[in-house]
Amino acid sequence: MAASSKGPQVFINFRGPNVRNRFVVFLEPILRAANINLFVDKDDVLSTDPANLMARIGESRVAVVIFSKAYTSSDWCLDELAMIKECMDRGSLRVIPIFYKHTTPSVVEELRGKFGDSFRVLKRKYLHEPERTRKWEEALESISKVKGMSLAKERNEREFIDSMVIEIQILLSQIALKGNPKIESSHQGGFLVPARRLEITHSGNPEKWAWSSIYDEPYRADIEIATMINVHTLVNINGDFHTMNLTSGTTYEVVFLVSLADSALGWKNPVTLMLKLVSDGSEKKEHDKASCLNDYIGDDWVEIPVGEFKAPPKKDDAKIFFSMHQYVDSDPKSGLVVKGVAVRPVE
Repeated sequence: MAASSKGPQVFINFRGPNVRNRFVVFLEPILRAANINLFVDKDDVLSTDPANLMARIGESRVAVVIFSKAYTSSDWCLDELAMIKECMDRGSLRVIPIFYKHTTPSVVEELRGKFGDSFRVLKRKYLHEPERTRKWEEALESISKVKGMSLAKERNEREFIDSMVIEIQILLSQIALKGNPKIESSHQGGFLVPARRLEITHSGNPEKWAWSSIYDEPYRADIEIATMINVHTLVNINGDFHTMNLTSGTTYEVVFLVSLADSALGWKNPVTLMLKLVSDGSEKKEHDKASCLNDYIGDDWVEIPVGEFKAPPKKDDAKIFFSMHQYVDSDPKSGLVVKGVAVRPVE
C-alpha cells in the first residue's frame, strides 16, 4: 500500500478479491513501472485507519474508481467514493471511472441488477444514517457520468491496462501543465509543455527510458524528466500546444529543453526539428531544420531552438505542432534527457 514519493498521487479505489486478483494485481506493477506515484486501497486490510485513507484521497490528484458487481457491497468503498466526489467538486481531484466487466455507466447511475440490489441492502443496514447513504447515492450518480473506460468481458485485459496507463499519464501531464504553466525569470508570459505531455517513442518502456523528478529552479516546480537509457530505433518526440492563451500578434519561440550526459552516445547524426501552425483547418509549416545534439554532450540544460511563429487571433481554433526526430537507426543511442518544450515570447 505504500506510495512512492515522486509526482502527483494516483488513488486506486476498488472492491473485492476477484477484482484484486484478476485485475489490480496486474495493473499495479505496470503503473509503478511507468513511474506513476500510486496508492492502492486494499479494502480487505481491516487494520487500516479509515481517516488515513481519507487523507490519502485528499492528497491525491487522480482517483481511479473501478466499478464492479461487488462494489456496492462495501460501505468502505462508498465512503471513499463520497470523499472522492467532494474532492472532485472542489476541483482538487480528477477521476477516471472504470466500468469492469458487466458493470456499465447506466448500471451504476440507475443502480441496476446485482449492483443496485447490493446497494439497497447496504442502505437498509444504515437507515439510521440517511445523510451518509445520501452521499453514497449522489457520488454514484455523479461519478458514473464522468467520462471513463469500459472493460468488456471479451476485451484483452493487458491491452486495456496499457490504454489505462496512457489515460492516467495524460491526466497527470495536464495537471502538471496547469500547475506550473508560467515560465518564471526572464521568460515571463511563456509556457512549459512538460516531458510527460510529449509523445516520446518507447517512453513507457523502462528498459529504454527512465522517468524521474527534479526541482527546477526557473519554473519553481517539481518536473518529471525522461532519460534515454538505450534506444536502437528511430527517435521521435512530438507535442502540441493550443494558442488560445497566447497574446494575439505576438511572436513566440519554441525550444526543446534537454541535456546530454557525458556518456551520451549516438548523436553524431543531426536531429530534425519541425514546427507547424494549424489554424481553422489550414496548415502552415513555420520551420523545418536540423541540429546536431552531439555538440551539447556534457553541458547542463540547453535550449534547442525549433522555430518561431506569430500567435493568431484568440477566436481561431489554432494549435502549434512541434517535433524532434532522428531517422538513423543503425547506432544505439543513450544519454538524452528531456525536460520539455518551452513556448515563450521573443524578447
